Amino acid sequence: MQDIQAKCGNLTNQWSQVQSSYNSLAAERDQLQSSYNSLTAERDQLQSSYNSLTAERDQLQSSYNSLTAERDQLQSSYNSLTEERDQLQSSYNSVTAEKDQLQTRNNSLTAERDQLQTRYNSLTAERDQLQTRYNSLTAERDQLQTRYNSLTAQRDQLQTRYNSLTAQRDQLQTRYNSLIGKPCRPGWIKFNISCYYISTETKEWLKSRQDCRDKGADLVIVNSKEEQNFLIGFHDGTWIGLSNIPTVGRWMWVDGTFLVGAGSWSKGEPNSANEDCVEMTPNGWNDHTCSTSLFWACKE
Repeated sequence: MQDIQAKCGNLTNQWSQVQSSYNSLAAERDQLQSSYNSLTAERDQLQSSYNSLTAERDQLQSSYNSLTAERDQLQSSYNSLTEERDQLQSSYNSVTAEKDQLQTRNNSLTAERDQLQTRYNSLTAERDQLQTRYNSLTAERDQLQTRYNSLTAQRDQLQTRYNSLTAQRDQLQTRYNSLIGKPCRPGWIKFNISCYYISTETKEWLKSRQDCRDKGADLVIVNSKEEQNFLIGFHDGTWIGLSNIPTVGRWMWVDGTFLVGAGSWSKGEPNSANEDCVEMTPNGWNDHTCSTSLFWACKE
């Protein structure tokens, strides 16, 4: 019994020792677990830092490689620029020498220019004086030209009137010489020294004139107020030898002479651009459409 109690005491002591060791080991385990956890956290932080540093190193390596390439390019460009600088320096020295030569020539040309400027100013003054005289002479010439043109127009008008009057005089003289004392043909009427045929039918102006030509005469050319009064006693409307058919805008007799003066137009006549032939009425002359059928008067 005592042995069993002794053994139990020993076991109890042993259990106490084991329990104490266990507790001590458990405490150490907890400390180690805490240290392990701390080390694990530090390892993870170090791993993260390592990864970050590795990425930065790779970026820096790439940047380094890029900078190295740029440096090499810049070195090449530097060498090229150095050669260009040396060439430009040589060109600069050459240009400087040329500039000095040009400066000398420029000074010489400046002196010549000043002399030419003085001569130019003198010539300009002379030119201005000549221009003034030229303008004065031009004004005188223009005035003389205007007077010359006016006198030329007056001369032409007088020449035209002279030619017309001369032609009328010659015709009258011829008729007077041939008809004075000569009786008219049957069917013709004597007035002063001329013979007249007064139609008893009507025709257009051109056909009326052709009838007069067929009779060896032409449509009447009215030369006087007395002749006008003689002819208006036969019909109210009679074709006479005046029209503007060959010369639109100017009235011409059948003998080729233009109407001179105001004529014997009725009031307000002529009044139409489309009426190119002339009839004689008791009130005076009237421009009429040439295709109208009227009586007519021939004169030889």
